[in-house]
Amino acid sequence: MATFLLRTAFHNRPQGDNMLLAGRVYPLTATIKAGDWLVFGKIKILVREVEVSAYEGVILTIDQDSRESLKRTGIILADLYGTEIQIESAGQ
Repeated sequence: MATFLLRTAFHNRPQGDNMLLAGRVYPLTATIKAGDWLVFGKIKILVREVEVSAYEGVILTIDQDSRESLKRTGIILADLYGTEIQIESAGQ
């Protein structure tokens, strides 16, 4: 199973309230695409967009509602820096 190593998270303002998550995907041969899921225990968060940046690595977009869902269950993204998050393919 592929994982996403979270390095940083930030808002993409002024364009909107979505959250951008920057990091790396492992193994290096794995790919992640829009429609895949980040798995936080029993919670799955939909990946809205995926960008690849030479500087930041892989940048995933999640929406504000997903971020709020994480907060309601006690998951704070800032506490997850350096954590590997499982990726579930939309095809599974």
